[in-house]
Amino acid sequence: NDHTLRDIRCCIYSFHLPVMASPMDFTNSIAKLLNITVYYFQRNAWYIIVLLCVIYYAKTNYLDPYLRDRQFRPELQRGADFEEDMRNVRLRQQELANKRAQQAEKERKKKFEAEKNRKNKAAMPTNNVEGDRTGSSSNNSSSFNPLQPWSASSSGYKPSRRTTRRS
Repeated sequence: NDHTLRDIRCCIYSFHLPVMASPMDFTNSIAKLLNITVYYFQRNAWYIIVLLCVIYYAKTNYLDPYLRDRQFRPELQRGADFEEDMRNVRLRQQELANKRAQQAEKERKKKFEAEKNRKNKAAMPTNNVEGDRTGSSSNNSSSFNPLQPWSASSSGYKPSRRTTRRS
């Protein structure tokens, strides 16, 4: 077995046809080449079978669908598909922009309403303040009547205190 392997290796590295070959030398060289090929396939049969299975699987599951879908379509159809894809992309972008605009409009309305309510509350008089300008309490049933200044519960006119700046 080792002897034939050595002969095959030797034959592989020194395989050539002589310049002035007879038909028998030519036939002998072809027979040697066939023997080497058969021996190689015998030694590596499982590797070759696995490699062929992998190539077949890749071809049927990946290469064929890709070529069928993209490469062998007419140019007009490919262009139409590209335009349709671009139209779909633009449509999705427009829908996203519309959603964002609607959300921004809702936020703007909320902010406007909040600001409006804040301004309205600031402009409204508060009933929490105890008393009025005359110093009487608002909880008191007798309040100041400008037509009858003597009827007020306060003890007379109290002018606002003014301070002068002295230097």
